[in-house]
Amino acid sequence: MADRTILLGTDWWTDCDDIAAVRIACRAHRKGLWNLAGVVIDACMEYSAASLSAFMTAEGCGNIPVALDRAGTDFTGNLSPYQKHLTVRWPHRIASNDDAEEPLPMLRRILSAAEDEKVEFIEIGFPQVWAALLRDPEGMDLVQRKVKKMWMMAGRFDENGAGIEHNIANNARSREAAAYLFAHFPKPITFLGWEIGHDVISGGDPDNGGDPLVQAFRDHGSPNGRSSWDPMTILLALADDPARAGYSLRRGHVSADPVTGENRTISDPDGPHAYVVREKPVAWYEAELARWLK
Repeated sequence: MADRTILLGTDWWTDCDDIAAVRIACRAHRKGLWNLAGVVIDACMEYSAASLSAFMTAEGCGNIPVALDRAGTDFTGNLSPYQKHLTVRWPHRIASNDDAEEPLPMLRRILSAAEDEKVEFIEIGFPQVWAALLRDPEGMDLVQRKVKKMWMMAGRFDENGAGIEHNIANNARSREAAAYLFAHFPKPITFLGWEIGHDVISGGDPDNGGDPLVQAFRDHGSPNGRSSWDPMTILLALADDPARAGYSLRRGHVSADPVTGENRTISDPDGPHAYVVREKPVAWYEAELARWLK
């Protein structure tokens, strides 16, 4: 049995790099590299839960619990038909959003059953569910006892550790939640920022229409690939060693402005937060992603 338990949060929303990320997470689960214990969707559209269920079923992980933040309807993004098409072409255990679990009860249940300090959170979308978990007394107690660390695709750090990025700054709820999470999360957080993945392209394969990932990328308008923020975050977490994943670290204290969403970093070699800096050429990361996605 895998020694690592993963809880994944995703804004399974309008972009398609989440699809590449979920593929890698599922394939690592099937290889026994970790136990993907549950997935939380933190942005809600009509086909969110059903389409994630369809994709995870296609990946051999259809029985993994899925929760949905039903209040997460107020984010901005450009709509694409990929979610509806997934539900039409592939079977799915979860028929609609109504059939998905509520996030906090699912997280508390999985954390309660886990061994101490064996759980890792990965967030590739919006942070409000994790902030709500910390505000819940039972949730905070479980995080303190059960969780080892968090990996996040969030922030922009290429201007002396500061910047504004979509997952934090999208709306008032994401900005406030990020500010609370960064200030109160009691375990280390490692960030992969916008600057890491924007020019690393993955997921495209115009010749393979039978692959649900390829079809989703086509539906999104990215048949030749998409920026790779989310799958790179999964590979970073999977390596559990930034150097092996092609990065160096900058440690410190990361904060987010609850009004503007700007993230800032105070350098500190002993700080609880760190962001990664690329140490390899773009082609190296693209080759690593292709090895997992094909």
